[in-house]
Amino acid sequence: MEEIRKKKCLQKAGSAHCQRMERQCRRKLWHPLLSSFVCCQRIQVKAWLLLPALALCMAGCGGREQPIAILDGQAETRLSVKEGITVAEALEEAELTVGSKDVVSPSLTEEITGDCRYIQIERYAQVSVSEKGQMKEAKLTGKKVADALGAAGISLGEHDIVNHELEAYLTDGMEIFVTRRFLVQVSADGKEEELLTEADTVGGFLEEQGIHLDSMDKISPQPEEKLADGTKIVVQRVFAKEVAEREPIPYGTRTEYSQSLYEGETQLKQQGQDGEKEVVYRVTYVDGKEEARELVRETTVKEPVTAVLAKGTKPRRRIVSKEQVFDCDGSGHGYNIITWSDGVVEQEEF
Repeated sequence: MEEIRKKKCLQKAGSAHCQRMERQCRRKLWHPLLSSFVCCQRIQVKAWLLLPALALCMAGCGGREQPIAILDGQAETRLSVKEGITVAEALEEAELTVGSKDVVSPSLTEEITGDCRYIQIERYAQVSVSEKGQMKEAKLTGKKVADALGAAGISLGEHDIVNHELEAYLTDGMEIFVTRRFLVQVSADGKEEELLTEADTVGGFLEEQGIHLDSMDKISPQPEEKLADGTKIVVQRVFAKEVAEREPIPYGTRTEYSQSLYEGETQLKQQGQDGEKEVVYRVTYVDGKEEARELVRETTVKEPVTAVLAKGTKPRRRIVSKEQVFDCDGSGHGYNIITWSDGVVEQEEF
């Protein structure tokens, strides 16, 4: 392959194209698989014819080759160039163009020497950074997406995403979009789970997840509250309905006073019976469990029967005096003369 290249160079010896062809061949020969295409295509010569041409070409067009690497952001181009050419010429051989605001190190006018093995291109880029509909512009040179975010004063949360890799180099006109996401806990409809959301409010999250609230449902925090990582959202399903129940009506007791009964004596004259009523409540349920009830109306189905209790008022008689009288026979027997409060006098033997 080298001989073919030298043969081709010999054919243009003394012409203005010789050095350019030499540099192109050296660059392509950096990639051996491509050298045959660039330097040998459609050239059919015999090896013994190439030897004189090879010697002449090396004398007229040759020079010491210098392998270099051109670092252009995340791209790296390797090639072999002739010592003594400038950095600008090396970039031309590599078919790389630079803008007026790009920074090249070493400078474009510096010559390639044995100490120069790397050329660094830092690209100027004017980019836009958008977050929540607000856009900021940044002008940076040789920087990455992460640098643009910093220039825009944007810090990323654990779950935030960007439409470009943070380590990607900026290109002119690049549009960077930041999407805020939060990891929230949700308790709704009997399920508890953690979800990532791009919404920034509780209400926006419910809409994003398709969680519908009825008029009586409860939500915590309130829909207008801002979200943050770890926010716990609780949805409680609430409904109310009327419930009819039968309840007893306790009977009452009426007391009547009777002279036929002694004081302290009572007598049940009429047995009491409970009545019955239908009661309608408005019952409120939260997540299927009763939380409160409110009386709506009640209707008596059966009247209760009042119990009647007679209570004695007749005073009980008492002993006013008691006198013992012994028999005369000395037996120890006798009788008591008892006088009652009602004037009755009785004798009681002993």
